[in-house]
Amino acid sequence: MKTLLKRYITPDDPFGPIDSIDIDTADREVLKKLFETHNQVYQGMRHRPSIIMGRRGSGKTSYLRTVYFNGDYDFIVEIRAQRVFEEITMVVHRAAKEAYVESLAELWEMMLWVCVFSELSRKPFLPSDRLNLVNAYLAALGVRDAVSVDDVLLKLAGVLSEATREHPSEGILAILRRFDRVAFDGVKAAVSDSLMKTRKRFVILMDSLEDFRLDMEAASHSLRGLLKYVGSMNKPSDVVDIRFCLPTELYRRVADFSSNQNKDFRRALKLQWKASELILVGALRLKLYLELYYPDFLNRLLPLDVGRRPDARRLFDAVLPPKITNAAGFQEDTISYILRHTQLLPRHFLMLLNSIFRNSGDAGGTPPFPISERRIVSGVRRVEEQIVKEIFGAFRLVHPTAEETCRRCLPALGHKFDSGELHRVYNRHGKAVFGGDGIHEFRRMLQEIGAVGRVDPSKSVEVYIQGDFEYNVEHEVAIAPQDEMCLHPLFSGIYRGNQNERPVYPSGCRPDDEAVEDRD
Repeated sequence: MKTLLKRYITPDDPFGPIDSIDIDTADREVLKKLFETHNQVYQGMRHRPSIIMGRRGSGKTSYLRTVYFNGDYDFIVEIRAQRVFEEITMVVHRAAKEAYVESLAELWEMMLWVCVFSELSRKPFLPSDRLNLVNAYLAALGVRDAVSVDDVLLKLAGVLSEATREHPSEGILAILRRFDRVAFDGVKAAVSDSLMKTRKRFVILMDSLEDFRLDMEAASHSLRGLLKYVGSMNKPSDVVDIRFCLPTELYRRVADFSSNQNKDFRRALKLQWKASELILVGALRLKLYLELYYPDFLNRLLPLDVGRRPDARRLFDAVLPPKITNAAGFQEDTISYILRHTQLLPRHFLMLLNSIFRNSGDAGGTPPFPISERRIVSGVRRVEEQIVKEIFGAFRLVHPTAEETCRRCLPALGHKFDSGELHRVYNRHGKAVFGGDGIHEFRRMLQEIGAVGRVDPSKSVEVYIQGDFEYNVEHEVAIAPQDEMCLHPLFSGIYRGNQNERPVYPSGCRPDDEAVEDRD
């Protein structure tokens, strides 16, 4: 096992991959070893959510892939190919502009079940008579020779495009007729019965909206039907489940497409993290790194249960200095310093830890702990621009001019400012490039991407400013005319706000912080 782990936990990446997609699904023990389960999000997975929502870097794919090691499902298919989803979406867009949402949901039901049929046809599972029934249906549909679910959907896109070209006036009816509802229902009943009688369960994983390249108008018809169908899935009696990842950066736009948000999102799970939970994620990886490269150092700290918060913190205290001096000359808790340069996302935290610990000493030699202050500060500086660029990328579909607008405007703002200052900066630097509907939409963009928060005067003190940011709450953070605002440390670090000011502490970034209070 150690040899296998060393493929993923290396001196260059001591905290391992930041993307679970980089871990081969065949290495199930590695997936399990690197996955932290002592958090509210994992507990929520017990309820079989059909939609997993979270920001880029929140761990959606990791939670999607827990099915590979938790034993809940016997058959698993992943629909990951971006082009597949876009091809299907464009077919639906061209054919279904005036379609009822029920017809769109029916289309998604049949397409996804055809993926189930195809996958089971390649497994030694179905009795011969039912296998023949499945194969005959797949052949009639023109996807019998598909070699994967992505191949199935690409072939279906071609079949459905041909149906709409042959009968352009019929729209989605031509597509639905191509599936032959009576034959489909017969195959679906036979497959469901086989799964039920053998107590087997099947899950479809859909992780394909992160880098969606279609405009939202083109996607709206397809997503409306998909949301309705996905929202109806994962009932207690179902033998086929679905897990669909939805980036919360797009949530407000996508939710507008929903025909009934209460029903479509009733089985949704939102990934939102506390600082104390991120420390558990980091401590799990840190312990594995020490086991592999500095076992004697780790043995001196044993016993350790890194699933417990005191032990996780004790492990970090052994490898980091207790305090660090920031750019303004103030001392602050080291782990809080690192965490305030994240937006409370596992990906951000692991990126920073990999940068800080990377090549910190000769692997297996003298332990280089505690890590020096200089390495910590430079480690944060090395990756904060990459983190900010990823944030812009995640919001590009919703806020395409955000990066250029921030590049022009944020250098003119300090760590703390009022509405008048923000308005002046917008007029002088932002209006020409932003392209929105004015100052209110400009401020809304800055809040949504997590660049700007609302100062909490009751918790700000002489040595730091505390701010409430939207990525850490369930609602919009209202900013009244008399409220002051602040710049997130990631953005002030990149755009060089006044570094001599008090540092900004986003609410929730300290290990003992609770969720942001609802003051609105």
